[in-house]
Amino acid sequence: MIDVPLWPETPPGPATGESPSLTLYAADGPATGAVVVCPGGGYSRLAGHEGADVARWLVTLGIDAYVLAYRVAGDEPGREPLHPAPLYDLRQAVRVVRERGAGRVAVMGFSAGGHLAATFATAKDGDRADALILGYPVIDLIGWGTHSGSRRQLLGPDGTEEQATALSAHLNVTAETPPAFLWHTAADQGVPAANSLLFADALGRAGTPYELHVFPEGKHGLGLAQGGDLAASAWPGLCATWLAAQGFGKTSDQP
Repeated sequence: MIDVPLWPETPPGPATGESPSLTLYAADGPATGAVVVCPGGGYSRLAGHEGADVARWLVTLGIDAYVLAYRVAGDEPGREPLHPAPLYDLRQAVRVVRERGAGRVAVMGFSAGGHLAATFATAKDGDRADALILGYPVIDLIGWGTHSGSRRQLLGPDGTEEQATALSAHLNVTAETPPAFLWHTAADQGVPAANSLLFADALGRAGTPYELHVFPEGKHGLGLAQGGDLAASAWPGLCATWLAAQGFGKTSDQP
């Protein structure tokens, strides 16, 4: 692990208890591309198993993985709305990774981290990723499948429908949105699979390539989904194949 400087000075946007940071898990030998990983946690905290564990898996594919500890709100009552601090952090992380010489850069996010990744990928300004990987993402902040905790942390209790609409990623998809790999479980009670379905539908209507897998069983927050007899345990292999097709992975002269 290597700590990579993220912000040269105090980061812009709302201050939180923890400073944002970026950690590199470097591939063994020449890497083809890099992935910035955004763990979930409802914008309250960061789930460790959706960060380091995922990065170690990406390294085995010959991909440099950067785990982003973006700013979260914690449980402190009365804190000011978090948005747009996490988006600033991810945008800066992608810039830093590109400046370090990465060729292609993908952004991967889980749950609320998936919302962050999707928001970044559909923003009308700033750097764009070359590929997008979303695991059981929060997408919609206005419909029946809304994750109320993520919306509250981002916008505060007084957040408006207009603000929530602007941060519902499926409403901002265009032909410039990068190709995406999405996976979810139909049994997810925390963030319904409708979120991934809405995003996939928007990608299809925009003509943006995507791959979507909805597995029948599995609770929210599975991470790599290993160690159990779940169909969802297939997602890392499916994603590895998809990433290779996008130009990420070991170079041709590696075993």
